[in-house]
Amino acid sequence: MKVIHFLLGLVLFLSLAAAGLALLVAPRYPDFIQAAVQWGADLPNWAKTAAGVGGLLYLFVYLLTGVAWTRRADFIAFENDNGTVHVSAPAVQDYLNGLKSEFAAVTWLKSNVRVVRGALTVGLVVGVKDGTRIPELCKMLQTRVREILEEHLGACDLAGVAVEVNEIRSRRNPPAEKSA
Repeated sequence: MKVIHFLLGLVLFLSLAAAGLALLVAPRYPDFIQAAVQWGADLPNWAKTAAGVGGLLYLFVYLLTGVAWTRRADFIAFENDNGTVHVSAPAVQDYLNGLKSEFAAVTWLKSNVRVVRGALTVGLVVGVKDGTRIPELCKMLQTRVREILEEHLGACDLAGVAVEVNEIRSRRNPPAEKSA
């Protein structure tokens, strides 16, 4: 977006510079300005309207590309005896992604941490191995997330821990390569 904004700004600057230069040389070459004004006056109304709308759209796009569209980072805030503590939700999310190593039945895990109205919601999306007792695993994951958050964050408002199983991987081995 920055490159597009720069290019649009460069074209806008050069256009304004050319118009300014034309006004500077207008007293020496009055026929030039009169010819340009006459050319613009001779254009059909639809062309004048299209040029005006195009110019406004150009400025609108230039302004839109200059706006920073970054998402505001969510923070988990809670009070302790010494004041207020703010912890970045993405930092907690990265930490929870390490839960995969604690459970042998989990093949992959992605966490999603959101702060909604001051309360923390945690979502885990996991892939598990074939033969895993999914309800028990999900319950253990939920308990472990609660333990981790209590251990590391202390008293934070946890709205819930949702676990979603998206894949069950089979145990069968890939076929052996044939030797020639």
